[in-house]
Amino acid sequence: MNGLGKNSPVVLSQSKANFDALIQRHGQYVRWRTVRKCPCIREETDQPEVNCEKCNGSGEIYDYQKFYNETLRLSVRDNILELPAENATCEVLKVYDAYGNEFQSVKLGDFVEITGGPRSLKQNDIVELLIRDTVVKHLERAVLESIGNGYYRVSGVETPPSKLEGVYYRAEGDVIAAERVENSVGEAIEIIGFRQDMIQVDPTIPQPETLTAYGVDYILPFKFVVLSQNLNKDDSLQLQIAMGDAVCTYPYMFNVGFGDVITILSGSMPGKTLLSHVSKDTDDIIPEFFVAKVDSIETQNSEYQEGKDFIIVGTNRLHWIGENKPDAGALMSINYQYRPTYRVAKNIPQLRTSEDQHIPRKVILKLFSAFQESRGVNQNG
Repeated sequence: MNGLGKNSPVVLSQSKANFDALIQRHGQYVRWRTVRKCPCIREETDQPEVNCEKCNGSGEIYDYQKFYNETLRLSVRDNILELPAENATCEVLKVYDAYGNEFQSVKLGDFVEITGGPRSLKQNDIVELLIRDTVVKHLERAVLESIGNGYYRVSGVETPPSKLEGVYYRAEGDVIAAERVENSVGEAIEIIGFRQDMIQVDPTIPQPETLTAYGVDYILPFKFVVLSQNLNKDDSLQLQIAMGDAVCTYPYMFNVGFGDVITILSGSMPGKTLLSHVSKDTDDIIPEFFVAKVDSIETQNSEYQEGKDFIIVGTNRLHWIGENKPDAGALMSINYQYRPTYRVAKNIPQLRTSEDQHIPRKVILKLFSAFQESRGVNQNG
């Protein structure tokens, strides 16, 4: 869960090729939320406005890094460059060679044509492309399936199947926007918000079991390497100085910074808590950022089953269904599985390039234990 096992032979090295191979084999799917200071913070006190609607009084606004710049090294064939499939929709910012000569170009679908420059390019000449790409994916149309309380899960918002034999895990992405939602007769349904791979509509208005969404934007989980042991000496020292819990290594094009929130999606840990049920018609919030599964809930008089008596909505809410509900004020003993969540405590300084190639970057992580639903970490919109 917290990285590679203690007997793993894998050691991170300053090589892009080695890192690419490592992340494909041992990288973990993570949910990464960037953080920025809210403009409501008072300069004289460095404290946020308690009633701020942007940050809910936390002083922090959570978002995603939607765009990134990357450098590609490609060979020329008849003045044509073929883009990798994963970069087919990118914007080409600049084309240049090893001597700094810049070339004019035009993008044609999956290809880039060289249209001019200070010299003629020969077959198999190597050039560099500076591109701007996005991590945001798009669905023109998606079927929504109700899971209760106005939450509808968007089908197709998950990582592709692993290429590794015996690995079947697929992680859900985050829906961040939708143009509209309609019922079967084409009536527009108001969108309340987005949480994880779900769209929320008004729960007080009865809706059918399925709806249709159009123009859905979503972000898939990122694949980073998170290690808590078997670190090299420099990283181990940095971890000790920062009193951190793990080191996260990630591709150079992403800007993971202080305060960002990273949730490990490919593993879970057991948790236990006691909660007082507020009322029969109120959701209960488990005090963890990301609950993967509820194993059991019991009170002094009854036991409750997931899928029959309650469901998990969002990332940590218990929504009660059916007639078997705890009494108002009843104390519930809850056993559950949660996905560990960290905050970035420190960036590890290092060179951005080595031997004319970009290398991965690293940060120190600390377990994010001070749960606050009001911070909006789990809200996608």
